[in-house]
This record gives sequence, structure tokens and C-alpha cells, in this order.
Amino acid sequence: MDMAATLNPDSAKTAKYAPEFDLLLACARIIPDAPRIQSFISSGIDWRAFTHLAAIHGVRPLVYCSLQTVCWNQLPLDIQSEWNETCRSLTARTLFMTGEMLRITAEFNSAGIPVAVLKGSVIAQLAYGDPSLREFNDLDLLVHPSDLHRAVPLFDRLGYRPVWKGSIETIISFLRHVGECRLANNTGVADVDLHWRVATSATALAPSLSDFPSGFQSVSIAGSTVPSLALAELPLYLAAQGGWDQWCDLRRICDLAEFLRRYPCLDWRPSLAAAARLGGLRSMLVGIELASQLLNAPIPPPAAPCIQRDTAVASLVVNAARQLSQSQSSGEPVNRYIFQLKSKSGFAGKLALLWRILAGRTAEDASWLMLPRPLWWFYPILRPLRMTTKILRRT
Repeated sequence: MDMAATLNPDSAKTAKYAPEFDLLLACARIIPDAPRIQSFISSGIDWRAFTHLAAIHGVRPLVYCSLQTVCWNQLPLDIQSEWNETCRSLTARTLFMTGEMLRITAEFNSAGIPVAVLKGSVIAQLAYGDPSLREFNDLDLLVHPSDLHRAVPLFDRLGYRPVWKGSIETIISFLRHVGECRLANNTGVADVDLHWRVATSATALAPSLSDFPSGFQSVSIAGSTVPSLALAELPLYLAAQGGWDQWCDLRRICDLAEFLRRYPCLDWRPSLAAAARLGGLRSMLVGIELASQLLNAPIPPPAAPCIQRDTAVASLVVNAARQLSQSQSSGEPVNRYIFQLKSKSGFAGKLALLWRILAGRTAEDASWLMLPRPLWWFYPILRPLRMTTKILRRT
């Protein structure tokens, strides 16, 4: 694929992708782009490759609905059968996870512990209007750091325990700067990511709970209400999540694109101002531009001049679009942290972020080797060895 890194703001929009990826972009939206879908199908599609691509990007429910609306009878029968079976399974999992979310939040409410549901079905409800339209594999719950000592025993009673050996208190202390740890139940069906930070400190745009002054607000899902972040402040959260994945997770871009379409009158000025104050405005702008170029989402009027002024946005958009189209992993630490440093404003901000990247302990460190607490300072020195071991296992 020929995609030169250029500062032309329309470069991602005019780039030539494989027809399967172009079709994916035309389908991965609430209102499918029917003319483009028909055009790509007429040119010929490798349906196996397309199905695999939709699975890699985690957008199968959206794509399934679009295919059924626009061109279902044009799919081979075996592909139709495969999509039907897959999406029945995804719907069943979504229903189970939503029920588990309601059970957990009800227990927290009874215990008087404030908790917010992040990502998953809440984002699907707010951005898409339907929890079943977004793929997710776990539950993300946010509590205030001061409530962790009460939240942890409650999770234990609900059957959720850390995936690493050791006490939850030790693990939380170890992952203090990451701000989350994974809990699993004995069924192996559902995992919970317990958050006490909105975003890891090693991210260019890393808001804290104090950057969401409205606190936790109720969202209606499946005839019940669950607490989450306030709608007006959700852009800051969506940008922080997409930026952590260097905007190479198509689901994040779909979330942002549908949110922009669903709330065209939302005032983005507070979120843009908060991102600028935190030194991560560029990361937010990259996400907005990708949502516009790849999925035809409207750009909030206050964001347009910011994108035009920051010429670095275009090159980051080109790189993200290239990685998306080639299905490259967004999780590689080197690429991820290079994006964070490029997105951080100011020399002092970049220097502080670099220190957090190099010195901060990670979940991967804990999974690899849990040293005694007095030796935790040793992890930044051992990390090159861990990364080398990881690379050698792949080869």
C-alpha cells in the first residue's frame, strides 16, 4: 500500500487501502455508506479476509448490521452462516456481561461505594444507542483511590480476585502509576479491570478524576441505571482511551465518530481546554481527525482551527491510518510510547512523560516476575531483559 507520510490533512482520506479495509470503514458505523459498500462489492471482495479483518478490529456487531441492511444477499451462504453464528455468540456474551455489570454495580450501591462503569456497554449505549453494537471482552470499573480499601473485599465476595499472585494491596501499590489491575472470577467467563485512575500516567493525555468535576452520573441500560462519567465530559475520556492505543484500535475511533454524530451540539470547548491544560491536546485532535477522515464524522467547530494550527497532527493521522489498514498491533510498547511523546506538548512535559515511561512499573512487569517490594526499583533495569525475552519467544 502506498501511503507517503505527508502533512496534507486529507492524506488519510485519499490513501489507497485494500478493498476489504475500505469496505470495513464503510460498514463500521451506525448508518452504513451504502453507495461505497456496493462499489467495493462490485469490484470484488475476499470475504474470508474481510471477516477476519472485522474480527481483528473488534467491530463485528456494527459491520453485521450494515451488511444486513445493505448487501446481505450478496454474501456467500457460508459467510452469512458464519456471521450469523458469530454475532449470536457476541450478543449472548454482551447480555451476560451487561447482567454481570448490573449485579456488581448494585452491590457497590448497596455498600455505599461510588463506582463508575467505563467502556463496554456504557460507551455503546451513549455513543451507539444500543449496548449490543460494541464488542467488549471485560468490565471496566472505576473507583476513587480512597475507596479501594472497601472495594477490594467486595470484589472478593463477588468472586473476583487478582490474576497475579500476592495480595491485592501489594498489586495495587505495584501498579500505582498504571491505575488499574485485572481481576478474574473462577468461571473464567468474565474479567474486571479495576481502575483507580482514569488513564495511566504514561499517556500524553492522562486526566485524573478531578478533571471530571461532574462526578459519576447515571446512564440508562437494559431498563436499569448504572453510574458512569458525565456525558459532557466524555470526550476527554474517549480521547484518553484512544490516545493510549495510539488511535490504532478501530473501536476507539468508531466510539468517537458515533459520539460526534450522536451529539452534534455538545460543547467541546471544556474538553479541548482540559486536554490542552494536561498537555495532551494533540492526541485528542488526532482522534477527531481520524474519525472525520476514516468514518466521515463531523469535526467539532472549536477543534477545527486547532487541527489546522498543529501540523504534527496530520503526520500522526497518516501513521495511525497506515497501521490500522495493515492491522498492525497497537500494543507494541516502543510504538505506543513514541506516539505518546510526539503527542505531549512542551519540552518539560515530554521529559516528565519520558521519566514516567522509563521508571514506571507495568502490569507486564508484574506478570513476568513479581519481586519483593524492596527490589521494585530494579524493574526499569530489568525491563530490557523482559522485552528481549518476549521478542525471542515470537521468533
